[in-house]
Amino acid sequence: MSGALAQRRAAGVCVDSRVHGAGGFSLVELMIALVLGLLVAEGIYILFAAAGKVNTTQAALSRLQENGRIAMSLIADDLRSAGLLACGSKVSPLVFTDALPAHIAGQPAQARAPADLAGGVPYPLDRGIFVGGSRCAAKSCSPVVAGVPGAGLAAGDKLPGTDVLSVRYLRGDGLAAGGASQVCDTDGQITALNLRRTPGDAVLDGLKSAHLALLAGCTQAQIFPVSLQGDAVLPVVGSLGAPKCSVADAHTRLFDLDAQLQTSTWYLQLTADDKVRGRKIAVLMRRINGVANEVVQGVERLDLRYSLTDAAGNAHWLDADALSRHVSADGSLLQCGPAGAEQPCSWKDVDAVEISLLVNTVEDLPAEAAADAWDYRYSIDGDKVLRPAAAMPVTGLPSGRMLRREFRTVVALRGLAA
Repeated sequence: MSGALAQRRAAGVCVDSRVHGAGGFSLVELMIALVLGLLVAEGIYILFAAAGKVNTTQAALSRLQENGRIAMSLIADDLRSAGLLACGSKVSPLVFTDALPAHIAGQPAQARAPADLAGGVPYPLDRGIFVGGSRCAAKSCSPVVAGVPGAGLAAGDKLPGTDVLSVRYLRGDGLAAGGASQVCDTDGQITALNLRRTPGDAVLDGLKSAHLALLAGCTQAQIFPVSLQGDAVLPVVGSLGAPKCSVADAHTRLFDLDAQLQTSTWYLQLTADDKVRGRKIAVLMRRINGVANEVVQGVERLDLRYSLTDAAGNAHWLDADALSRHVSADGSLLQCGPAGAEQPCSWKDVDAVEISLLVNTVEDLPAEAAADAWDYRYSIDGDKVLRPAAAMPVTGLPSGRMLRREFRTVVALRGLAA
């Protein structure tokens, strides 16, 4: 048979390869196919890696922008509410108790009765209690702020070199308390306020005897201790006298000062990162009547300046330390007020606040080859482009691979300076 097969092949007769042998790819062809496949796979990987890097950066920038806007909006909203009374009045309430500081979170010095106050005479509240701040260095703040953690780089510490802002304002609308509800004696003093509450009205449900009430209208405001008899609020006569009956005013409102005067203190603090062990994140904190809450992450600088106009009509922008010492930027004494009645400028003379925030992306981003990839600008450190070192200036925070942006605005104080 083998001889016959050879003769047939020699004669050019086709022989079925499926019976007599099998063909396939050579080793060279397989190697070429493998290399081409690897090149295609590498291209796909590079494409997806680049897309992932872009998406990560865009998501981080979106978070940065959102956090910055939220932080700035909330601080600005608090400032716009500072000192606003009923009817938008800017009067200084008369205080008929010497215990006012104990009823206000932080017990501000501006709420104290003057040392030379005569017996039986109320005193006007220093409206400087509605806005206050501190300029902070690495370890200390001036003026000192009660209730804020000490400065440091451990979790729970306040960030070194970042400022503190305190704002006070009335929360809620109070209850109508015009002339028709006031019961007065022959001396013109209020003996009772008869309040008519509609069903479901819980505005004064928390008002208790020994609380302080604020009775405020368009032209006057008074603070005094009270006791309750049903829906009747009875002023308690103390060493500083009793509140006076006011002129009938549709805008006059009664507030529970203990419950409705809100003190918001803003500062920056470090918190532990729950995703990366040992890592800490800078966060913006808001302390409301002594209870602190995290607002947003990634705010690593907070700087504040305060505007006022002195008695000579000159405008000044001051930090909290200079303002508390009543001095200008060059150290000279600042006088405010009308001619002939000038007094050292103080917090009650502030008419605007400038807020500066430096916000980062919170998490490290993919490494960049460009040396200027992490450059940023923060006007407080000078109007120039800055490049992070291993540690950030002022705070000493690790710089990381994070993008940074400055948020800055000026808020006019509608309810403070006249």
